[in-house]
Amino acid sequence: MGNYQSFVLGSLGLLTVVVVILAVILKKTYRTMQGMMIAMFFGMNVGLTAGVLLGVTYQGNLFFSTILSMAIGMIAGILCGLSLGILPVLDGVMSGVMGGMMGAMVGEMIRAEQSIQLIQIFPFLSICTIFIMAILKTPRNARIHNKKWLVKPVLLSSIIAVYIIWGYSFAEKYVKRAKPDSSENHHSVSAKNTEKRNQKTRLVVLETAEMKYSTNEILVDKDKAIKLTLTNLDQVEHDIEIKLPFRSIENASQHDHGKENNVIHLHASPKSTETLIFTPTEAGVYEFYCTVPGHKEFGMAGKLIVS
Repeated sequence: MGNYQSFVLGSLGLLTVVVVILAVILKKTYRTMQGMMIAMFFGMNVGLTAGVLLGVTYQGNLFFSTILSMAIGMIAGILCGLSLGILPVLDGVMSGVMGGMMGAMVGEMIRAEQSIQLIQIFPFLSICTIFIMAILKTPRNARIHNKKWLVKPVLLSSIIAVYIIWGYSFAEKYVKRAKPDSSENHHSVSAKNTEKRNQKTRLVVLETAEMKYSTNEILVDKDKAIKLTLTNLDQVEHDIEIKLPFRSIENASQHDHGKENNVIHLHASPKSTETLIFTPTEAGVYEFYCTVPGHKEFGMAGKLIVS
């Protein structure tokens, strides 16, 4: 988990502390129904924010991101409703669970760039809990005696706007850093041109993005050395495994792969590139796939054709 995720989750934690303090101070002014509204609104939006953030961060592991997001939303709902009564607590729990679950599913389906806009909206809605608490505590027949009452909401809104704008620029820098620089990585090529040749070895480059290999068919020659490069562009780990007769395995990235007989295995952590060299010794059609649980079933598989 990087600086961006820590910034968002830390902001939610800070906001939770503020909301809990306000709930403790103002608890005597709220009726049960008002407390339920506050806890529901806050738990739902915190769950949605955490869900989208963690769903994008741990794409490919929906179970983990869902459980973690549900827990964050549930805790926020409980803390918010704790001083307001048992019904607000129950309402906060269920809303936080629902928000975390829905947010994680959304985060699983979108890219990091797309998530930034959503992660702007949901924290803003969470912050609006403070305004809702102020509105609900105001007597129905209250009158405005002077215009000084505008100072507090205007000041608070300005602070929130500055905080969100700064957070957005921070998010943009994070995503820009997360993108691989093609000028620095000479192994990275487009999906339409993932195979190149040189005089000594056949260079085969596979990219993984959005739970897919850049190609599902690789053509190589028997007894011709192959330099296999796996570039992982996703936020989750990927690998490639091929079972075929081969010789002269050389791991260019100095990792421990392919110890088992007739098995080529290359693993790449998120946002990394790994390489190994091997020579197939028998013609045939061999399946390659990602061994990370669930990834093969998601479509990360293909054929290596040795002629």
